Formats: sequence, C-alpha cells, structure tokens
Amino acid sequence: MSEGMESVEYTLMEELESTMWWYHGLHANILSALAKFTPNMHDLLDAGCGTGGMLQAIRAQHPLVVLHGLDISEQACSAARAKSGAEVRLGSVDALPHDDRSIDAMISLDVLGYDMDVEAAVAGFFRVLRPGGHLVLNLAAYQWMLSYHDRAVGQSHRYTRSAAMELLQRHGFKLRFATYWNTILFPLMVAQRKLSAKEAPSDVRPFHPLVNNAFKTCLSMERAFTSRGVALPFGGSVLLIAQRPTE
Repeated sequence: MSEGMESVEYTLMEELESTMWWYHGLHANILSALAKFTPNMHDLLDAGCGTGGMLQAIRAQHPLVVLHGLDISEQACSAARAKSGAEVRLGSVDALPHDDRSIDAMISLDVLGYDMDVEAAVAGFFRVLRPGGHLVLNLAAYQWMLSYHDRAVGQSHRYTRSAAMELLQRHGFKLRFATYWNTILFPLMVAQRKLSAKEAPSDVRPFHPLVNNAFKTCLSMERAFTSRGVALPFGGSVLLIAQRPTE
C-alpha cells in the first residue's frame, strides 16, 4: 500500500475484507482471472498485499501455490502473514526485493494510485515475472473521481482504462484483457463521492447485510460478462490482465 495510508484504514481493511461487498467482488474478479489466465502457476506475488485478504482467498482456492506478499506497512505485513501463511516482506512496490524472472504470476490491487515511482513499479513487475507470466492489476478509475475516500486512504491518482493499458504496454507487457467494473453501482458511487463532505471518512465501513448482499449481487452480475471476456464501458475500477511475452 502506501506510507500515506493510516493505521486506522489498515485496521478497517483487516476487519472488513472478508465480508464487505467491494472486497468480495474484487477477490472474485481476481480469482476468476487467475483461474482463466494462470491455471498452472507455481508461485504468486501480491505486490501491495495489505492485510492479506486476497492472499487468504488465493490460498483457499490454490493450496499448493507458493504465495508471496509485499507491503510498506509492518502492521499490514504482520496481519497478512497470520491470515494467509504467505511469505510476506516489508518493502515498496516501486523497489521490489525479488529476483529477476522468479515469479509465475503477480497481482497488484489498488496500489499504483499511491505516491510512488509508478514507472519503476511497473518495470519491476515486468522484471520479476518469468517469461510467459501474468500480471493482474486493479486500479481506481477516473481522476475526476478523486474524493474524500482517496484522501482518507492516501491515494492521489486514479486511472482510465486507456492510460493503464498504455502504461503496461510501454513497459513491454502484452495486454490480454482490460475492463472497467463496479459499473452497475457507479452512479451511486459518483453521487456518494461528489455530494459527501470533503473530509468524510473512507467508504471502507460496515454495510447493512441486505445492502451488502444486494451490492454483491450487482458485482456478480457484472462478472458473468467480464469472466467471458466482455469489457464493460465504465465503472469505479479498472481490471487488467497482462503477460510478459515469452522469449
């Protein structure tokens, strides 16, 4: 994650990432992408793993895969180790402490929006992946959507799909799929982010079970399309799958 992310946000993440609708949808999207594009992976790195909920979900679905994590917060690293059993190292995603061509698959989820050397981070993703390895990247969408939520969690940058695709291609990646998601709920997201107080807390919070389940259903409906390769035209996040070409 980022030096700009406060301890309280890591605590909220740890408490809610197994139940909150947005994390549930994110995890399902990543698991679907990994199953489709990297079914035979031996090892995986989560670059900016936070408190380990995604690693825990991958562990449950791929118990034989060697899991690695990296985060800039020792609080997050400690939680991720306990939650997932992965080897989790303290460090920044723009200076990966991993060997060249050492990882089959990599994920990085909502990390490149923090203050860092983004070019160095993506170059590092390419360097660490083995030829033929895949990167699954999730990013917050649209700079004009920057709001109280981003400030609360320490993010400063959001992306369009085209800008994210160009970033990956500039560093040698081959794009396999790119889509927006959180499309159905996007109008509600815009209203919430633009009409709420400028210094409100983040949107990582408990939701009423009926609302939480309804929002999960919306994301599941979207996934019926994206898992079949249908790219959605807009949404709150951008999901990309890219490959380091074989040599």
